Amino acid sequence: MHHNLGHWTMKRHIAHYIYLFLGISFTIFWMACDSNKDWQNIEFYNVKKMEKLTEKPLDNEEDSTGFESLHKTGEREMDVKVDMQFMKAENVSSEKVCNLINGHLIELLLNQSSNQSIDDAIAQYMEDVKSEFHGDDVANLYHDHLTGRAEYGMENVINYRMLEDVFTGGAHPCKMTTILRFDTQTGDFITLDQVFPTTNQLQLQNILLTKLMKDQNVHSLEELHKKGILEMTDMFVSSNFALREDSIEFYYNEYDIAPYASGACTICVSYEDVKDVISAKWENRK
Repeated sequence: MHHNLGHWTMKRHIAHYIYLFLGISFTIFWMACDSNKDWQNIEFYNVKKMEKLTEKPLDNEEDSTGFESLHKTGEREMDVKVDMQFMKAENVSSEKVCNLINGHLIELLLNQSSNQSIDDAIAQYMEDVKSEFHGDDVANLYHDHLTGRAEYGMENVINYRMLEDVFTGGAHPCKMTTILRFDTQTGDFITLDQVFPTTNQLQLQNILLTKLMKDQNVHSLEELHKKGILEMTDMFVSSNFALREDSIEFYYNEYDIAPYASGACTICVSYEDVKDVISAKWENRK
């Protein structure tokens, strides 16, 4: 009788530890999934506004100076377009992060106060562009287009890519891409120095130069120069970079390291390539 009772008690203890183990395991798994869920729960939505404006020449020539009449012959047309993605979330914690990121986008890309709503900030940006158009030093055909897109990167990182296409006169439009990075745990903007300490950036510069030569299938700076690359500047670490899931993308706009005819340049390096120069905080996230 005592033997059966002891055996039954031992089985109860074993079952208790099994349930305890399963409970802890489930909690850890749920927390991990919930963390990832919070990260992926940040969704992107589009805000798109466009306005066209036509300015007719002055009817009364007496009201215009010689300089004005020289620059206002015929109708002048412009269009300004903003097509940007912003952040939204369903839960309260992610909503705070989304508001912070949206505020950064308003300040850094639209040059407006983050205290404004998104609609007001875009409207004010468009008014600022229109005021430039009314100046005398722009072409008769004028446009300013902003296109912004967000994408998930490494864990708890959102990369944001803005293309600005502007024509105010000259041989060709000016196209410039700006890449920003945001921490989805805090909503903070991630800087180059936070990811790559300044003391390591010279080594990073050499890593990028080596990768650039490999991409261009050359073995020396002289061969790069023959292709028009790095003729007018030394290699540098671009602050336009994306922390992608599998690699880091460094983006160089037209004229950064090569002439307009060569176009923009992208250098992608793996996290393994930069393991000796990247901050431990970001190395551990990949």
